[in-house]
Amino acid sequence: YGKTEAYYGTVEQQGRLTLHLHILLWIKNALSPQDIRDKIMDPESDFQKAMVEYLEAVHKGEFFDGKLEEVEKRLEEYQKNPEYVPPTKTMPEAPPPRCPERNACDVCDKCKALDSWWSRFRIVVDDLVKRSNRHNDCSKSVRPCIRKGKCKARFPRDIVESTMVDPATGALKMKKGEAWINTFSSLVTYLFRCNTDTTSLLSGTAIKATVAYITDYVTKPGLNTYSMFDTIRQIFER
Repeated sequence: YGKTEAYYGTVEQQGRLTLHLHILLWIKNALSPQDIRDKIMDPESDFQKAMVEYLEAVHKGEFFDGKLEEVEKRLEEYQKNPEYVPPTKTMPEAPPPRCPERNACDVCDKCKALDSWWSRFRIVVDDLVKRSNRHNDCSKSVRPCIRKGKCKARFPRDIVESTMVDPATGALKMKKGEAWINTFSSLVTYLFRCNTDTTSLLSGTAIKATVAYITDYVTKPGLNTYSMFDTIRQIFER
């Protein structure tokens, strides 16, 4: 994302008694939401293109290679290999050293090794996203997420073919190719090997809402005893 100026995170225990982290990152020398809006709205600036390229590089809403159906078929073939191990049960593989020339010469052994690593990286991330970042049928989950006829997790999400900038307000609507997965950071997914949700906060309203949501966990009480026993009962009944 860039150099970090500050961060704040809290760990929450959810209904299934598993732990997960909410974290805010402040990027060093980052512009304010108003500065970003002003620069995006400037027709003589190339800032809009650079901003879109940056955001699409650090988080995404689709698989690397193909739609869900294509990814599922490809992963089925990989899983037939007796040496296949689910990436959720392995540690991330560090990339090999870069070429001394610092460019993709595609000739030396280091460049070939790095190209091979990036290929494996894409496969692993697609596998992890398919396993961990996909929202399943709302009515069939252990804890049904339908509330008043709608999914409380806001799925399915809108498909956006390409990142769009509202010419009137400067608001960004990020590209999203899959309706049933949340936005994620490929690198964070590769390292953490679990469900992640990454969002860039580009408006004052979004920043205030997210800061309030995360800091609320400081005083949030733990599960009530009856809720804890109900959760344990549901787990044993699965």
